[in-house]
Order: sequence, then structure tokens, then C-alpha cells
Amino acid sequence: MVTGTYVRFHIDNEYDALEAVLVHRPGPEIERLTHQNMHAFLFEDVPFLRRMQDEHDAFVGEMTDRGIEVYYLEKLLLDVLRDEQSRVTLIEAVCQNEGVPGIAEGLSGLTHWGPEGLADLLFAGVTAAEYREASGQRVASGQSADSFLLPPIPNAYFSRDPAVIVRDAAISSKMHFRERVRETLLTRAVLENHPDCRDNLITYGGTDEPTEDRPYTIEGGDVIILSPEAVLVGASERTRSETIELLAGKCFQFGHVERVYEVPIPTERTFMHLDTVFTVIDRGMVLWYPQVMADMQYIHRYEPDGSDAGRVLRVPESRGLPELLEDEFGTDLTIIDTAGGSAHFATREQRTDGTNALAIAPRTVIAYERNERTIAALEENGVTCIGIDDSELVRGLGGPRCMSMPLRRRPSSA
Repeated sequence: MVTGTYVRFHIDNEYDALEAVLVHRPGPEIERLTHQNMHAFLFEDVPFLRRMQDEHDAFVGEMTDRGIEVYYLEKLLLDVLRDEQSRVTLIEAVCQNEGVPGIAEGLSGLTHWGPEGLADLLFAGVTAAEYREASGQRVASGQSADSFLLPPIPNAYFSRDPAVIVRDAAISSKMHFRERVRETLLTRAVLENHPDCRDNLITYGGTDEPTEDRPYTIEGGDVIILSPEAVLVGASERTRSETIELLAGKCFQFGHVERVYEVPIPTERTFMHLDTVFTVIDRGMVLWYPQVMADMQYIHRYEPDGSDAGRVLRVPESRGLPELLEDEFGTDLTIIDTAGGSAHFATREQRTDGTNALAIAPRTVIAYERNERTIAALEENGVTCIGIDDSELVRGLGGPRCMSMPLRRRPSSA
């Protein structure tokens, strides 16, 4: 864990050498899952927490062993909670979002818990009985003792989704499912208030954002940074086309990119984000799930309209995705199919996040070791694959890319 080191955001693409990353180690929120509530919390099964933490520690260890600075969301959050004003503001926002504004004062006043106890609560939630025991205050009549006043957020270890860095600024996401909105609130509180992060710009989704953006949803797993000039965004189950247009306008306004492309993927849980079916391994090299990506129905391109009003043009893209990628990468394109092109095994390995590899350097990726055929296909193309255990991590349907929010990559020219 790195502390007291200012983090300057810089992400120009998906493959330059990773220098700093944000993660969240699975914690007590995972033990709130039961077979009765797991689907409501977007899980396929109930993980074994201790083994899950071991697997996550090994994932982080592979990065730290290679000199990558790893920041833990929960540790940075502790520093934010130590500041009284930041603590009160965050808890009020969380309680308002969950529809229980009446308990905000009680939670903020639980100073005997300390920042550690409040941080655990913000991830693991609190039941009516727990709140009464801790605060001495009753809740509304009719509230059962074991019902959640604040539900847990077990998906928080997928730190890719609450925010994404584009060039030198952050985009704070607007989550599709209410069960995940608090992840954005916690991450945004860190980005805006922690001394190691707060001087970086948030160009979309900050607390001072106009309310006109609020109905729209976008999640970090749908954002793929092709180059300093171009971004690919998936219109998916969780990211709306209207949001992509808004995001494009803000990226152009702040001079971060010149082109934003919208690509559609099926609006199904199996393909929840673009990065579950498409990732970039190096300049001119991609890994994709062909059953979705090889049959792209349309692509739209967003550009500035050139007027002083800062409006955005949305135009149909005449190029197919391979041609578009070749033009943006400025080189021939190598496409590696999930499971090496076997339709049968691709279906299996896509389900276990075979396509969701994290590039930590050009042609060097971290992947779930169970996806053996995808790893073999990558290695046949000269890619170094670092396999990690995943029997418990995979139960939330997310891979190494999902579990990481890159903060800084070293530019190729550096």
C-alpha cells in the first residue's frame, strides 16, 4: 500500500506499462451474500471470503512484484473519513441515495467506531438491529431487525466500473443498477477529497455536475482508450447511447480526445460491459469474443461540430471495426479470438472472463488461469500471460481488468 504519494492521473491507452492502479480487496460485504439474496446483488454464487482474499492478494502481488503502485480504495477512504466535513457529506450522500436520510446524523455521530468501523459499514451495510445497537436510535416502525437500512456493496472489488481515467482526468460513472451506485459515491469521494488525488480533474460525474446528466448511465467497463485521440465506448446493458454523446461532448470540451466511437453489444448480463468481449493487448493487437464482436451491427462516431456552442456530431461510421482499429492504431491489426476460435470453448471461457485480461505492459497480461485455451492463443501470438487463481473471484462475473482501475500508465515515448 502506497500512502502520502500524490498520484498524477495519466492514461493514454490500454497497454502502456502500468504504473499505478486502484483496487478494492474483498471484505465483510462479501459475507452479507446468501443464496437468497445473491442474484439481487448481481452474484452467481456465494464466494468463500478467505480464499477470495487470498486470490485477490495474489493478483495484487503480481502487480507489486513488477513495480506497480497499488492503491486500495478502502485505505484511501479511511483518510477521507478522518475529515469531519468530508465524512458528514459522504454519509449524507450515501443515506440520501439509499432512501434513508434520517439515519445520516446517527451514522455520522458514531465516532466511537472510528474511520475503520465507518468504512466497513459503508462497504458491508448496516441492518436495522445493528444500527439500533450502535446508535441507540430506533428506526421506522415495520422495519424488521435483519433488514438492511444500507445494503452491502459486494461488487466493490470490481474497481474498474465506478470511474475511469481518460488522459489526465477522471470520469465518475453513473451506475445502471442501484445496488452499485454507492461504489461510485465512495470512489468519487476519494477522487475529490483525498490529498493524493484531489488536484486531478473530474470532467464528468463530479458532485458539482449539472443535474441534466443524472438520468444517464455509464460504467467504466464500457470505456476502452485506444489512443490519446480516440476512445471506444460500448452501448451495453449498463451504458446508454445518450450518455456516450454527453461524455463525448465533455471530452471534446476539455480537450482530452478528438474522436469517440460508440459500439453496440447485446444488452444482456452475459455481456454486461464491452470489456467482457473486447480488450486491447498492445497497439494493433486485440482479444475479442467473435460471437459478438465479429458481427458488429453499427458503429457511430462522435466529433466536435466546430461551432463555438460546443455541440457534438453523431455520424454513422462507414468503416468496420477492424478497419477502424487499424486506422486508430496506425498499424496492421492482430485479432486473437477467445479460446483460440473454438465456439464451444469460447462460450465457456467468455463466461469465466477469458476476454477480460488486464494488460500491464505491451503484450503482457494478467488473466484467470482457468481460461487455458485463451491463454494458449495469446501465447501463440507472443503475449506473456500471468495466470492467477480465480475459483472465488470469478463468482461475481468479472476478471482482472474488471478488478483494476488504472490511474497512470507510462507513455511509450517516456
